[in-house]
Amino acid sequence: MHFDQLKSGTRVQIQRRGDSPTGGYMCKVEVLLPEERELLVHAPIEGGRLVRFDQGENCSLRLLTENAIYRFKAKLLAHGDVDGFDVVRFKLIGDGEKVQRRSAFRFNCALPVNFSVIYTSGQQGAREEGLIVDLSAMGAKMYADSNIQTGYLLNISIQLGDELVVAFGDVRTKKEMVQQSKYSYQYGVRFAMMPEADQEGIIRYMYKMQREELKKARPR
Repeated sequence: MHFDQLKSGTRVQIQRRGDSPTGGYMCKVEVLLPEERELLVHAPIEGGRLVRFDQGENCSLRLLTENAIYRFKAKLLAHGDVDGFDVVRFKLIGDGEKVQRRSAFRFNCALPVNFSVIYTSGQQGAREEGLIVDLSAMGAKMYADSNIQTGYLLNISIQLGDELVVAFGDVRTKKEMVQQSKYSYQYGVRFAMMPEADQEGIIRYMYKMQREELKKARPR
């Protein structure tokens, strides 16, 4: 990945040793230092308090660019302050690797979804409920009562039969529903940093449901 693909505001997931694929802390890039291959990102907050890292600690960073997601090894250099914001300074190690993502056909459905909003400060809101009506391995159309700004990140959990799928999702589109609708808003969500196993779980579920629909449609 070329460093010039990054910009201020790029989303970054900080993962420490032992974190699950969807674990870690979601932040944004504040300052780029291209010559040094260093990033200053908003310091994550957990439980209302700043998360402290050890100087020299090795982490994994996932960077969400416009076209792809890249994973880098990184070393924490220091905690600091930029214009009154607490930041953490990382140095990227190596060229990183592109996280491969699979596209798939979309599946019309009606699946309960559990989600919470991750704010720009890194804090996570309360768990809420909604309904997914259009699903693919890349994203979903979701109904909810919460008034969520486009650009916000969601922590999403979907129960697909016996499998629980967990993902982060960018809110890409927002539409206010008419009064007759059970929900107030419709959102278009693009999945981000979903483990490949969960992508495969979505694809398996969609194929299974499609087969069941075809069986029902066959004449007896």
